Amino acid sequence: MYNWSTCFIACIFVLGSLCSTAQTLDSTSLNNRPTDTTAPLPGLSTQIKASDTLILYRINGTYFKSIWEDAKYTVSRPIHWEKKDWITFGAVMGTASVLAVSDYPIKEFFQKHQYKAVNSFAHAVEPFGNAYSPYLIGGMYLTGVLTHNRKLEHGGLMAAKSLVLSTAIYAGIKSIIRRGRPYYFERPYNFVRPFSKDERFTSFPSGHSLTVMTFATAMAELYGKDHKWVPWVAYGLAGLTGLSRIYHNRHWSSDVLIGLSLGHFVTKSVFRRHKEMEHKKALQFKFTPLY
Repeated sequence: MYNWSTCFIACIFVLGSLCSTAQTLDSTSLNNRPTDTTAPLPGLSTQIKASDTLILYRINGTYFKSIWEDAKYTVSRPIHWEKKDWITFGAVMGTASVLAVSDYPIKEFFQKHQYKAVNSFAHAVEPFGNAYSPYLIGGMYLTGVLTHNRKLEHGGLMAAKSLVLSTAIYAGIKSIIRRGRPYYFERPYNFVRPFSKDERFTSFPSGHSLTVMTFATAMAELYGKDHKWVPWVAYGLAGLTGLSRIYHNRHWSSDVLIGLSLGHFVTKSVFRRHKEMEHKKALQFKFTPLY
């Protein structure tokens, strides 16, 4: 019998390889000016180093306050969307609409093509959507704390608050849109009133897909620049996890797409705000006289 913990252990080794190459810079104060040899930031004074503008979180009041600030920033993002953002949104919603129309034939296709090997593989990747991802995020944080690796500790906290925010938004949507699961209903258009307690109507959106995509996007944001393979592996794993939910008849295809999209865009928003904060800090250094 296949040992499903093998996948989790393999991810721990991958995380360890990333940890071994992570920087250990410390920037806990917004007014901190470390004297290291990091290269100056492009376009700014040569006296300003990249490490000067880092903002690395620890569990404290500042971190918890940032969760609330990130929530407000994320929810208000559509107000500030540009043309390309609306095009992306339209593409996602258009694809979701096509899938919604095709949900039944897609379900029929997967149910008619059930194979032992594919089923085993689907069972192997499915836990990334409800068990492995949260544990890996917690593992990142604890590894960073125990090894005094500030970048890894910060990365775990960034991924954790991304998951908290995406899950909160997901829970709100799921409590209002009570869609019947394909496991219980033959057709995809079964709904009940909002806030119903009937567990059969908990299909939209896919929580597994949201969780694994939140983790995947965080990994891509944290390590994608230095390790080009990370986004490919992370997003590929997220996609396979979403497919496993369709294959096991737990979600409609449109549920999965919206879950993946929600996890991705919420996490991107969290990291975007963080980059904006570091940019603002860089500008403060630029226009503050050095004595």
